[in-house]
Amino acid sequence: MATSVKELARICGAQLLGGSPDTPIHSAANIDEATSGQISFIGAAKYAAKLQTTAASAVIVAKGTAPGAAPAKTCLLVADDPEMAFIACLHHLYPVKPNPGRVSAQAQIDATATVAAGSFVDAFVSIGARAVIGKNCQLHAGCNIGDDVTLGDGCVLYPNVVLYHGVKLGNNVIIHAGSVIGVDGFGYRLRDGKHVNFPQVGTVVIESDVEIGANTCIDRAALGETRIGTGTKIDNQVHIAHNVRIGAHSLLCGQVGIGGSTVIGDYVTLASQCGVADHVKVGDQAIVYAQAGVTKEIAPKDQVMGFPAANRREVLHEMAALSRLAGAQKSVDELVKMLPALRVAFAKKPDSK
Repeated sequence: MATSVKELARICGAQLLGGSPDTPIHSAANIDEATSGQISFIGAAKYAAKLQTTAASAVIVAKGTAPGAAPAKTCLLVADDPEMAFIACLHHLYPVKPNPGRVSAQAQIDATATVAAGSFVDAFVSIGARAVIGKNCQLHAGCNIGDDVTLGDGCVLYPNVVLYHGVKLGNNVIIHAGSVIGVDGFGYRLRDGKHVNFPQVGTVVIESDVEIGANTCIDRAALGETRIGTGTKIDNQVHIAHNVRIGAHSLLCGQVGIGGSTVIGDYVTLASQCGVADHVKVGDQAIVYAQAGVTKEIAPKDQVMGFPAANRREVLHEMAALSRLAGAQKSVDELVKMLPALRVAFAKKPDSK
């Protein structure tokens, strides 16, 4: 959506300095690649020098930036928080595609299901018995909504999302393509040489404002519920096992795996490819670094890494000690190589008596 610099300054609440306020802006780009007609931003002081060479027509900067820091034709938009101001501009330049608000004739909807006003149900969507779809939802092509599923208002399900029976979503939940919610948990008992299935008769509850990436799988509980807390964001290709409980506003990065009945607190960060064993508790605001393996309880605000996961500072200290030890070992090896020559030298030395 084309607009002007002064309009973007108004939208993001920034002070406009230099350049022409009527300069047209049609898109956004990073500071290194931006050209005429584009807006960018400087989010950290260490990138401030890039202002001198940018070709962007407008750049959002922090307070205290000198008006002459950018080329004469570049407009500066001075904001308290340049990144949030840039996000506001992005929302204006790239508006969300409107909800079509219609039900396709090629959708299959059970007679006992309810679809509220303003919701979009695309072709080849299947909605099961007694399912309830809230207002202004979007169900894109190929979604499968099981029996007794409930969606709150404003939910968006991208193509081929599957919600098994009984799953419950709060308001404004976004689930990206190919994700499966409510599949049976991996519960078996070994008896008489065979793996016997423990029936998974619970459900999954996704609270409001949760976003789930593509090809993620969240298992239903064996008994009770698997629950994802308000505002939590889950990346692509994440697996969450049965009876897991994740608190509010946590971040789960790509390829994270969480074992059954584990409890993840509020504002927790699980970095890419880390794994959390079953029946473990991770405290509020903890950070688990990439590829770590969590096998025991993590205290609130702790930061852990490695396998088995341990306090990050302690692990780094041990790594530094091992590095120093390796250097000492090299010196010892060199001395050992010198021993034969030293023995010969001492053997030839005249007796001092």
